[in-house]
Amino acid sequence: MKGMTAALKDRMIFAGWITGLLLIASLIWSLSFPFRSECLMRATNRILISMNDSRRVSVPVVHHFAGPVPLGCWYRMYESDSLFFVFVIMREGILVPCGAEISTQGEIVEIIPLGNHARQVMEHIPRGLIQVYARRIESAAAVITSAQSGRRKG
Repeated sequence: MKGMTAALKDRMIFAGWITGLLLIASLIWSLSFPFRSECLMRATNRILISMNDSRRVSVPVVHHFAGPVPLGCWYRMYESDSLFFVFVIMREGILVPCGAEISTQGEIVEIIPLGNHARQVMEHIPRGLIQVYARRIESAAAVITSAQSGRRKG
């Protein structure tokens, strides 16, 4: 009985350590969002410059929105009210980084592959899969634009 109590105690201490590490990791992940967003913004602008594209992303959009929002980073376009969403398309285990320029009406203007490898892989991605991503992004853009217009009015 005494050995069982010691084993239970050891397991509880181990579970406490695991829980603590997970809590610390989640706090670091949550609190480092501004830094990660800034790094992604710089990388996106470098890619746009290397593609001789005149568009630039300027300010991360703070996301406190109700409703489903796809995983990625939202930015404002430089000298424009348009949004830019940086996301990843997953196809057969390959991650394809992309950006979507979204008009003020919430419609996708263009999906841009971010990088040479992404451009090569985008040719092999079915249009149906891209349309699924486009619909999800447009519905999230509608949530974001309505949240921001409500914040401006209120």
